[in-house]
Amino acid sequence: MKTIKTSVTIPDELYREAKSLSGNFSAIVSRALREYLQTEKIKKAIDSFGKWEERESSSVEIVNALREEDDRRRTDCPG
Repeated sequence: MKTIKTSVTIPDELYREAKSLSGNFSAIVSRALREYLQTEKIKKAIDSFGKWEERESSSVEIVNALREEDDRRRTDCPG
């Protein structure tokens, strides 16, 4: 997996607490971001319920499109 170096601005006390629990701040941020993305994908799926009648594609086509979108986001990251 490729990695990128980036800069984030967070409250000092949040940084210190995270560092006290683990010396690897990058791992903490990566894990938190993965959990956030998972939660957002679940919310997106839940929000889509009830809209099935309005869809123009089959379930398989929708899932494949989401997978392609996810793959594109991963490859668009500079590294």
